[in-house]
Amino acid sequence: MKVKKICILGYGSHVKKTIIPSLDIKPKNIKIVTKKIIKDYETFTNIKLALKKLTKDYVFFNSTPPKYHFSTSKLILSSGFNIIIEKPICINKNQLIKLNDIAKKKRLFMFENMMYLYSKQFQIVKNLIKKKRIKKINIRFAIPDFSKTSFRTNNIPESSILYDMGCYPFSFISYFGFDNKNYKVSYKKKNKKIIFVKVLFNSKNIQFAISLAIYKSYENYIKIFFEDKSSFQFNHFFYGKKIQKLNYFVKSNKKVKILKIKEENLFKKIFSQSKEKLLKISDSHYKVTKNYLISLSRIKKYIKL
Repeated sequence: MKVKKICILGYGSHVKKTIIPSLDIKPKNIKIVTKKIIKDYETFTNIKLALKKLTKDYVFFNSTPPKYHFSTSKLILSSGFNIIIEKPICINKNQLIKLNDIAKKKRLFMFENMMYLYSKQFQIVKNLIKKKRIKKINIRFAIPDFSKTSFRTNNIPESSILYDMGCYPFSFISYFGFDNKNYKVSYKKKNKKIIFVKVLFNSKNIQFAISLAIYKSYENYIKIFFEDKSSFQFNHFFYGKKIQKLNYFVKSNKKVKILKIKEENLFKKIFSQSKEKLLKISDSHYKVTKNYLISLSRIKKYIKL
């Protein structure tokens, strides 16, 4: 049985424009913890009121700023509720271990809303990595500057582009077991704010180049270079809304083939899963999440925030 009742922590733009439209849930079964006045949904001014009033069949969705993820998620799990948490799920592995221990003890699901893992593109990439000899993988994620009201404007580890954006490529790296303790890191600042991070490393005889940037235009792709001199670029790779994605396959003879993929709403795909499936997702994602948090902690040491 899919998620039928949900309580959302926070009511920012992402929740209004993406999460709520992705829910196939009756409005009366959508509750929101916020101090804002909302006409269409029942609200609670603080999380303790919600935990006290709601029944255990409600699933919580944590969309607070990352620095609050651990404390709020710990309270929710300790109160006996299942939870899905916006990325990054935590700021370090110790926080994740504590949340996982509570979830395991109470037999609850607790995982990160890493929607790209359910895309058609991701399945294609999985097959390519299994079957083809890869020379290099480039990952580029760039977004226009944040609004002044966004929590991301605060240049602290919890909201820097390293964590808020870097969680995507490094969860990908962790999923496939590509890792290396020896990173070459470069970065740029503007007005004391990090606007660019580049990480280079080698793993399993593959060269990796990961770029994160606050840039004038949106870029979001993975480009895989194969030993036969062909390449495949997957655009809008870390993207969850319904969209037609254009992907470019360059053959070894340099001929270009365009592969169009109609991607469904990946957030809706997560919320439509049964509780049993969500428990399995929680178990399978734990190691992936733990390893990518370790990687980001290592990389953070190279950066003067």
